[in-house]
Amino acid sequence: MGPVESAAAEDGAGGLDRVHRVLAQPRVGMGPEAVAVDVRRRRAFVACSRSDAVTAVDLVRMTPVWRAGVGREPIPIVFDAPTGRLFTADARSDIVSVLDAGTGEPLARIAVGAYPAGLGYHPRLRRIFSGDTAAATITVVDADRLAPIGVIPAGLGAGSIAIDRRRDRGYCANFMAASLTVFDPVTLRPLDRIPVGRGPCKVVADPVADRLYVANSLENTVLWLSLADGRVGGSFPVERAPVGLAVSRDGRHVYVCNRGAGTVSVLDVRAGAESHRIRVGYGPGDCVIDPATGRLLVSNAGSGTLTIVDRPWLPGPEAPAGHPAVGRLLPGFALPDLRTGRIRTTREWAEKKYVINFFASW
Repeated sequence: MGPVESAAAEDGAGGLDRVHRVLAQPRVGMGPEAVAVDVRRRRAFVACSRSDAVTAVDLVRMTPVWRAGVGREPIPIVFDAPTGRLFTADARSDIVSVLDAGTGEPLARIAVGAYPAGLGYHPRLRRIFSGDTAAATITVVDADRLAPIGVIPAGLGAGSIAIDRRRDRGYCANFMAASLTVFDPVTLRPLDRIPVGRGPCKVVADPVADRLYVANSLENTVLWLSLADGRVGGSFPVERAPVGLAVSRDGRHVYVCNRGAGTVSVLDVRAGAESHRIRVGYGPGDCVIDPATGRLLVSNAGSGTLTIVDRPWLPGPEAPAGHPAVGRLLPGFALPDLRTGRIRTTREWAEKKYVINFFASW
């Protein structure tokens, strides 16, 4: 049993530690998106969409140990503990790739619908569910036979999939249809369509709070629904373009990857509000909680890194106040070029990146 999060934690000296710590940010590849954890081997696996590969990271040394090629643009990843296999949906190859999690050896390539961008997993049923974005379908894969066994109609932009194992209900986020498709993972029948906010990117089921969380990337909100009756219970405002979600094991905190802000919002479920934010790398795509340590693992699509955060439920130090000139337009000025005598102005470099080196002597 992993550690249970609390509102405060004692440090080694017996004092109160109110600061989360970024322990490491190993480079994993280009465009890292989803993350999965093998608790027994102490490894994390990152789907690197722009490298067309999966990178394995040793969570003790916090360094990569292997990288394996898959299809084009892997986005989601699932770890199947009983078989020690990894599954990635490779969006631009229309396949699900299967790897040996210990070595990275390729095991199978399974054809699914057009542009698969999300995966769901039901370990008891031994089934993997692929959200096929362009096909508006969910392809169901037998996790042992490594073969498709059915297709479920969904909505346009079908992607992220969450499974309520208590009731055997599946939920697929339809990005362009602004809805959730509810389906039966046993009979493979669609059951309902639930409207949500614009651009639902990620859905996560929390069995502790009995809630389903939905990241609406185009509305900058996280919606929550009751798993018992499917009714919308409320929403949380977050920063720009939330695309990834993870829930703590005790159901107390929800972690939201704000792709447009380079932060993770930490939502306190009991308080019903955001408690603090954690600055990570550029373009955070998704995150997961390491069950063994409670640490937060965040993939940074724009930085090519994996941020490992210790005790993420604790607020960090306040960010220093920025200079009042930050964010304002650069005032125009003109100076002579020391080599030619020509007058140069800031208008010559409008909309361009440049470096100004100020030198003074006295």
